[in-house]
Amino acid sequence: MNTSFERPYRPVDLNIPMTKAFPLMSMAEKLMREATFATSGRASLTLARGDEMTVVLTVLKAGTALEEHPAPAAATVIMLSGNIIFTTGAEKITLEPGEAVTFTTDILHAVYANEDSAFLIVIGGRGTR
Repeated sequence: MNTSFERPYRPVDLNIPMTKAFPLMSMAEKLMREATFATSGRASLTLARGDEMTVVLTVLKAGTALEEHPAPAAATVIMLSGNIIFTTGAEKITLEPGEAVTFTTDILHAVYANEDSAFLIVIGGRGTR
């Protein structure tokens, strides 16, 4: 399996029949070496996009936060490495590798990285926003 990607990266089009494998950990490691990660503490790569789903690989540097925001549709965050705190108005959920959280489009949420972290965001079809 190819362990690299080049910018600009073109997401896989999920609206046509196909199969695609991703070397997620090596892709996450490469994202962590990008200048954007060094300066802003975050980097992401949309791996696949279609009418029914979007898949985004995201990396956050320890101490970096994604401020409170809504998702464009129901979504799931799947931890690959590191440790994050996923916060909604009502709760804080600590996620470690192999754990996930799912939420609906109406839930405002924020993410804080306790350590350098990589996770997938799987967003359901096109939202109503």
